[in-house]
Amino acid sequence: MSEGDSQLVQVHVSGLVRDQRGNPVVLLAGEDKEKVLPIWIGHAEGIAIELHIKGEKFERPLTHDLLRTTLESLGASVSRVVVTDLHENTFFAKIYLERESEVFVIDARPSDSIALALKTGAPIFVSREVLATSRRSMQSKGLADGLARDKNDDELRRYLEDLDPGDF
Repeated sequence: MSEGDSQLVQVHVSGLVRDQRGNPVVLLAGEDKEKVLPIWIGHAEGIAIELHIKGEKFERPLTHDLLRTTLESLGASVSRVVVTDLHENTFFAKIYLERESEVFVIDARPSDSIALALKTGAPIFVSREVLATSRRSMQSKGLADGLARDKNDDELRRYLEDLDPGDF
């Protein structure tokens, strides 16, 4: 971990829901559950994450299984993934790989990063600035109240199902 890590919040995948249009939304939550970050993702990544959450396996390796196996074959491991930035409603992430004493940082979509973290057991982090920017964006659109309160998963799921990705 580096000096900038104090600017990171460790999160976990608290669920995967679908909005009213059927688009998958991965929910990242910090330990205090105050910081919930919804990220709209692609359908392929949504399926990979959903299968992992349910503990189900696909008959054949999915893309993230293949990537995990490739990394392991090369002697590398995923040490962490970080959602690093939010710019014009698009999230950015980095995958940190380690092999022996080398560290490699790879730009990636958050959806792929999260799916790979789940497949490898790597921790997931979000920068505090991304959390703040996302919250400000939701507040400016009148959406923060639904996420700021302490909600149980069913209430949060119903709230998110009514959201439009364009609102963020």
